[in-house]
Amino acid sequence: MNNLIRAEWFRLRHSGNSVLMIAVFGLIAAVLQFATDEGVRISAETFFLHASMGMLITILVATGYVTSVFNSKLANYEIMKGTPPLQTILSKTLVVLISATVTYFLPSMILLAVFDSAQMNLSMMLLCYVCLAKMAVTAVAVCIICKNGAATVLYAMAFIFQTTPLVLIANFTGLNVTPLTSFMTSTQLMIIGNIGVMDLEELSMPLDTSYAAAKIIISFIILSAVMTALAYRSLKYKWESDFLTPQ
Repeated sequence: MNNLIRAEWFRLRHSGNSVLMIAVFGLIAAVLQFATDEGVRISAETFFLHASMGMLITILVATGYVTSVFNSKLANYEIMKGTPPLQTILSKTLVVLISATVTYFLPSMILLAVFDSAQMNLSMMLLCYVCLAKMAVTAVAVCIICKNGAATVLYAMAFIFQTTPLVLIANFTGLNVTPLTSFMTSTQLMIIGNIGVMDLEELSMPLDTSYAAAKIIISFIILSAVMTALAYRSLKYKWESDFLTPQ
């Protein structure tokens, strides 16, 4: 596993400006999420309103570079060499998560600790990190399944519109789907902030803050298990996917 992680870092360092671009976009996302109509305002409230955007940008860039080995066919050598699929998945996921942690998450938390330490506590930080980890696992798995780093686009679309089906169901059927939204990552970030930092009332549907920590952890475990299992099978049984490849 350690050798695979070192190999991932080696590839990034020797793939043009990959490391630089990951760092730049991570730092840009960390600052951009604090932007308001009046300018940059570093506060926990602003963070929770825009954190999903900041995390998404960081994860997309890091995942795109790490999984680009499928575009260049370098990943085929890992498969032919007999590298266990689970180790391949974990090594790429850890590199993406470490990159996002160093370039985005830690700078964000440091800024909040300096400018708004009264609002942001350790438990909230940890829950936010679980959300970030869930995004990393899912994005990497999607790219592995599709065998293409460009599959980050698919993940981005799914993430951005993840609550749309529930909103449509609620509007057309009148069913109360509020409890289900609390398992969505973007909504979970707002729920974390809504517990003690802000009071969001005017949303497309209300926030269900009951058992928030448990739901965040459970959704992470379930989604990670499902996506990792799919990625594992795609490597083990050599699933082919070329619908993102120009013909």
